[in-house]
Amino acid sequence: MKKVFRLSLLLMICCTLVLPAYANLINANTSNYTTYLNSLVANDTLKLAPGIYTNHLTLNGINGNAGTPIVIMGSGLSTVFQGNACCNTVSITQCSYLTIRDLKLDGLNLNIDAVKAEGTSGNWAHHITLEYLNIVNYGSSQQNVGISTKCAAWDWIIRKNKIIGAGTGMYLGNSTGEAPFVNGLIEYNFIANTIGYNIEIKHQLDTVRALFAGTAVNGKTMIRHNVFTKDTTSSTGANARPNVLVGGFPLNGFGSTDYYEIYGNFFYNNPVEALFQGTGNIHLYNNIFVNHYDPAGFRAIYLTPHNGVSPQNIQVFHNTVWAKNTSGGIRLYNPNNAYQQYCYSNAVFSPQAISNFTNSVDNVTDSYVNAGNYVLAANANINALNLYPQSGQLFSTLTPFTLFMNNIDWSKDFNHGIYDWTYRGAYSGCCVNNGWTLQLDTMSSTPVIANTLLPIQATQTFTLFPNPVENYLHIEHSFAIPTSLTVTDLMGRTLKTQYINKHFKLDMSSMPKGIYLIHLKNSQGYSTQKIIKE
Repeated sequence: MKKVFRLSLLLMICCTLVLPAYANLINANTSNYTTYLNSLVANDTLKLAPGIYTNHLTLNGINGNAGTPIVIMGSGLSTVFQGNACCNTVSITQCSYLTIRDLKLDGLNLNIDAVKAEGTSGNWAHHITLEYLNIVNYGSSQQNVGISTKCAAWDWIIRKNKIIGAGTGMYLGNSTGEAPFVNGLIEYNFIANTIGYNIEIKHQLDTVRALFAGTAVNGKTMIRHNVFTKDTTSSTGANARPNVLVGGFPLNGFGSTDYYEIYGNFFYNNPVEALFQGTGNIHLYNNIFVNHYDPAGFRAIYLTPHNGVSPQNIQVFHNTVWAKNTSGGIRLYNPNNAYQQYCYSNAVFSPQAISNFTNSVDNVTDSYVNAGNYVLAANANINALNLYPQSGQLFSTLTPFTLFMNNIDWSKDFNHGIYDWTYRGAYSGCCVNNGWTLQLDTMSSTPVIANTLLPIQATQTFTLFPNPVENYLHIEHSFAIPTSLTVTDLMGRTLKTQYINKHFKLDMSSMPKGIYLIHLKNSQGYSTQKIIKE
């Protein structure tokens, strides 16, 4: 019996030794939470009980590890940090691998910021995650910010936060260009009714990226699936600001090849300025831009020099723009001609819809008042707004897409469905929009539906012969008319496109030997078959 007990005990000890370490949960409340802050180590979770916290959250030298961050979390709207005139509500200095989540921050309209990586000498902050924060009443002036970084900051994730009525929603970097914000991910946030910017990311000087190992890299910053909106509380005149402004990266050295990937966002209204302004290297795609105001002299989307950096590598594709701005819809100004600027396959309903792009292909443009001819509901009431294509609208020939395959979600549309590159604008499909309803709230992070445009049913025949083919390919189909034919190579390059009837003879005699794709598409669906040319 003793031998069995010893063996069981030995097995228990061995198993215990190989089990993974679990996070150390520390429960705290309004009266004692500060006593735990300086002793937190990697894998600790400080759980703050519901209550009103009238002292600030000062985080100095709190460092977790990759894979085992330190977590400070509350219980959502019931864990409330109120502003204190002495200090920023959440102050970060020399912290890393730190997650702050599920808190309400109420600034009480004091002259302070909500979350700030401080601009003190020698400060830095990296691998910081801010998520599910509800930030309100930080609008004493335009200089009061919801989330701010004034030091070198890299590998931040800012996700699923709500910032309402701040002076500026997010201000990342500083006006001197000496506090680079590097490799950030900003997603699924809702930023509304700010006095100034919803977000500004400041420019970066050539030398500043070499100061820290974490910034001495080449990378990108992603801004995706956010909702940005401004209203009549916005500052005017010289203080007027776009919803989002992104500054340039260094022109030489580390960061000179960095770019912004900005996609899947909903920009709604700005009575005083542009919806978006940017420079440097920008990939702007699958966004929806709506402005029912006409701020004098301001375009809806403006790619223009800023702080000494001109537009460089620019990719603007698959955006839907419905904007009243008489100064223009999408405008490129004074780019650096050593780089290429592309504007492909957008749907723009605005005065002077697209300006100054030399590489402009397959865009659909019309006036602000005519948008209703193309989409399901061009309605000024956001509760009725639906910019999904009508039947037979916003599609044509296949747009070349190989230029854009370096983007994370180049093959997805606004609803996360597979993009059919014969469509224009942010949506791919027609007739019924089963995706996220445009609204002033955070987007759903759950993958939505596949496109309404589905493969043609088997009852609708599509026949090719002979296959392999030498000269003429006969195409017979029973699809509804009009039906488009597109021939591409395996790289997606369009070789031929046109509308066809139910019996069509395609001359392939001059095409090189190889494998090609034959695409048929109409408002009811699409189908693709492979053909071999001998």
